[in-house]
Amino acid sequence: MQADRSRSFRHNERDNDVTEPSTTRPEGVQLRARRNPRLIALGVLLIVLGALGTAALYTTATHHRQAVAMANDVTRGREIRPSDLTVRELPSDQEEGIDPQKMNDLVGKRALLDLPAGSFPTEQRLGDRSFPPGNVTLGLKLGPGKMPNTPLVPGQKIQLIGLTGKNTTTAVVAALPEKLADGATWLLDVSLPLEDAPAVAALAAVDQLVLIALQES
Repeated sequence: MQADRSRSFRHNERDNDVTEPSTTRPEGVQLRARRNPRLIALGVLLIVLGALGTAALYTTATHHRQAVAMANDVTRGREIRPSDLTVRELPSDQEEGIDPQKMNDLVGKRALLDLPAGSFPTEQRLGDRSFPPGNVTLGLKLGPGKMPNTPLVPGQKIQLIGLTGKNTTTAVVAALPEKLADGATWLLDVSLPLEDAPAVAALAAVDQLVLIALQES
């Protein structure tokens, strides 16, 4: 009887001693990370774009040439000074641009157009540095209808035509025209041969002088 009780006690003890299975994984067993196809594609795209950007930057940097550029703003009609010029990189596919070796040749010339800082001047935008030898400077006062509305710049070639006697003289604009208060009369300095100056001055005094601008190629 006692032996039966002892066996029954041990049996119940084994039934109550229930150990839950372990939730830890054995060492060396790892779950494989899930790969997101979208993230992979995005990574590949970024790599390709980075490579293309690097190639484009390299191509741009290696296909440049040096050219003369404006270091300061130079208004139309003003003389070019050494401090107004500098050298900068210019894309090689642009045909315009003056070789830096010709920089000294530009000093003393006049700007035919406004040349802002950072721009690249061209020969067509610069006028001659001096007037023809033997020329003199003459101041003219031209009334309404006696000169074109086209802006005149120093160094530009013009013709002075007398309304009487059909006198014609080739001259060069010496300074920027100045408009008087009436808005229709202009003061203008021109450079012309000495022998022509008296006749031109006489025509201008009686308002019988007309100025025309020559189209330069």
